[in-house]
Amino acid sequence: MNNDNQICINECRAMCCRGPLVLQLTVIEHEFLKNVGKQFQLPVVSSATMDGRYILKFLDHPGLHCPMLDSETSMCRIYEDRPKVCREFPVKVTPGCLISEKLR
Repeated sequence: MNNDNQICINECRAMCCRGPLVLQLTVIEHEFLKNVGKQFQLPVVSSATMDGRYILKFLDHPGLHCPMLDSETSMCRIYEDRPKVCREFPVKVTPGCLISEKLR
């Protein structure tokens, strides 16, 4: 587990995976999340967009967080295979996110 992942788990408790956030997913990411959701018996609610992508709203899921987040441990169930938007976060300084402070 890398240092950034440890910061997410231990310091901010994965704040970037909680709250009124929306992820934009490719078709492949969408299908992957649906299949993994079935394996973990977790609902994954998403909507198709006009440009052929999908959006996943955290507010549509129990606990108001990403369905792949284990809310007790703050660990991502699919960390090694998470969507591109998650791998690229943060892209700007985000209040409360210690990892984003590196962008200053």
